[in-house]
Amino acid sequence: MRRLLRIATHVAPSNLPVLITGESGTGKEVLARIIHDRSGRPREQFVPYNCTGIPRDMVDSQLFGHRRGSFTGASEHAPGVIRCAQGGTLLLDEIGELDPHVQPKLLRLLENREVQPVGQPRPLEVNVRIVAATNADIDQMVRDKRFREDLFYRLNIVRIHVPPLRDHRDDISPLVRHFLRRYTHEQGKRDIRVSGAAFERLLAHDWPGNVRQLANEIRRLVAFAGDGTVIEPEHLSQHAESHGALPAGAEGYRHPDTVTISTDQPLATAVEEVERTLIARALLATRGRFGAAAERLGVSRKGLLLMRRRLQLDPFLVHD
Repeated sequence: MRRLLRIATHVAPSNLPVLITGESGTGKEVLARIIHDRSGRPREQFVPYNCTGIPRDMVDSQLFGHRRGSFTGASEHAPGVIRCAQGGTLLLDEIGELDPHVQPKLLRLLENREVQPVGQPRPLEVNVRIVAATNADIDQMVRDKRFREDLFYRLNIVRIHVPPLRDHRDDISPLVRHFLRRYTHEQGKRDIRVSGAAFERLLAHDWPGNVRQLANEIRRLVAFAGDGTVIEPEHLSQHAESHGALPAGAEGYRHPDTVTISTDQPLATAVEEVERTLIARALLATRGRFGAAAERLGVSRKGLLLMRRRLQLDPFLVHD
């Protein structure tokens, strides 16, 4: 995920279109917003548009706008979504669902920075950064002639693939910590934690709905929890429970023996990442028993307590 953020940050200041692919719920719109926020364009000028389920006779008008009287019901001028994003970024979500008859007009926008509203005799110049996202296999759609090849190549200049959560399980830990902190604050609650056993279940689950599903699970848990609640495995929803053997790739959460870090990050960051991972997994392995975890790590109980607080592991690991 750090590599994806580096790519997003590097490409953000340019005007190049970006194509973001990945399963539903992986955070494609979040990444698009990061690209916009770091582009130098006005923060409020980020306009998302979902291409799914828009009737063919409406999508042209919605995207490119129309002049008054250009068709039945057009009682006033409408700028369209693209011109509403003038000076900013337009996210075309689920671009694979875009109606084929509109695709040539989008190609013109990308090539000439022009739009032609319905009923408008001449095209209008626009300054809009295009970011497209899809959870479909767009390469196969191009091969099947279901998506224009020339438009695909124009969108595919910079491509970022967001992997499913099951392929980067190490991020579940900070995501749980983030969502727990966020939703306890939003709902005005305090001191809600996740037990080691429940946390191990969260780590082992495949999360077919990806980050969105994990966020909704934590939101639900916080909603039903009172102040000071320790969330146990029985509190998890049926869809978040993982029974039996861990899925492929998750065995390390029971008996981890390696920690992977990036060699291009600052030393202090790398050391903190190693500490956080080893301490969290030691506490999980010992069911939150501090004495046993400290012995496993080769540190004193007091030292472990101080490190845990410094690394902000308190919200989801229970001490004895």
